[in-house]
Amino acid sequence: MRVCTSTMQATLLTQAMRVQGEYSAALIQQGSGTKSPSLAGLDGQAGLAVSLEADMAASERLVSQAETAASMVETGYGALADILDIVEAAKVDIASSINGTVTDTTTLRESAVDWRESVATLLNTTFGGLAVFGGNGATAAPVDLSDPAYTPIVGVADTDYYQGNGADWTLMVDGASGVTYGVRADTSGAEKTLRALSLLAGMTTSPPDTALMRDAAVLLDEAVAELAAAQDTLSGQADTLSAVIDSQTEFQLYAESALESVAKVDVAAATATVSQHETVLRASFSALSSLTSLSLVDYVR
Repeated sequence: MRVCTSTMQATLLTQAMRVQGEYSAALIQQGSGTKSPSLAGLDGQAGLAVSLEADMAASERLVSQAETAASMVETGYGALADILDIVEAAKVDIASSINGTVTDTTTLRESAVDWRESVATLLNTTFGGLAVFGGNGATAAPVDLSDPAYTPIVGVADTDYYQGNGADWTLMVDGASGVTYGVRADTSGAEKTLRALSLLAGMTTSPPDTALMRDAAVLLDEAVAELAAAQDTLSGQADTLSAVIDSQTEFQLYAESALESVAKVDVAAATATVSQHETVLRASFSALSSLTSLSLVDYVR
């Protein structure tokens, strides 16, 4: 009788090595919580994982940009509120000067100088190094009242003080569409405010220039309505930006879940798999050990 074990031994060894590889992979999955430490181990789902990761990164950038835009809109809204307070104070003082018995309006003129400078400062507000009222991409102050070209007169709009970009800020949501936001310092409400205050700042004070004060008061009345409308516009923009942030945040949650289903493993299931492979591996090596210890002498005694 002849006992031949070489073929059986080779088969058992091959199976044991395969199980050992599966056991090692299961251990890695159990420890890391992922199917594979590299995309190559995800087989046909590697492309999907890469796409999801890229989409999530793009979404995170968009949310960051939208949050910056929302903060700029909020800053602009507050600045306009401060400008409206100045305009209302100017209107009260103008009315007192027109209707009172004032024979010298020096105080009104001096106040107008301060109001005008305050409005210019507010229109030059920045956020994160960006000019809130400067138009798309602007970083420099958009209002320069010292520009020689700026010579305001009663009945003519003059935006020669404006040094910003003539386009509104834009947040690109995708390659084809974007969200326009912000209010520029060359809009009608801002222009009328600066023109009225500039006229008051340069008026004759004695005798009072009642006609000019009336013209300035009319301009400021119109400016109030237009600045309030600009605030409404900013409020609508804030709602739109908030919707963008919310939708992108929801997308990130969806993409993260989808990515987990592609790349993550159920740790409990992985633990069970490790246990199964360990049992099979022990049995394989036990059988291999028994087969290796066999001797022909055992069968011929």
